[in-house]
Amino acid sequence: MSENTEIRSALELLAAEPLTEQIDYYRKPFMVLWAAIQEAASDVAEDYDLPADMAQLWVAEQMRQVADSLVDRLAEKAVAHGASKSNVARAAGASPANAARRFPRLGDDAASQTRLLIDDVLDTLE
Repeated sequence: MSENTEIRSALELLAAEPLTEQIDYYRKPFMVLWAAIQEAASDVAEDYDLPADMAQLWVAEQMRQVADSLVDRLAEKAVAHGASKSNVARAAGASPANAARRFPRLGDDAASQTRLLIDDVLDTLE
């Protein structure tokens, strides 16, 4: 059995698990993210005189955009390491038939040279 076939089987098993069991895998990182959003939002609320819920919404939206960018980067990395585009789509919750639409950068070498939002965020950490 090929590695991509084994990955496909594992992803299908994971998708078949009850939602509560799937959530167990990302509950802890979500709690950390939620706490970080609340902490960052308190600074935004104070600096810009925004209500807490609006500041949290703003910070969470910025995090969503960065996370989307990270997903794109991780998809590129997985394909570069030999994963099939179909399995990358499956791992991201997309139909394998829609892999090119979900991850347009996977098929265009020039696009992979453009920067993603995650690059800008990582640059601020250096």
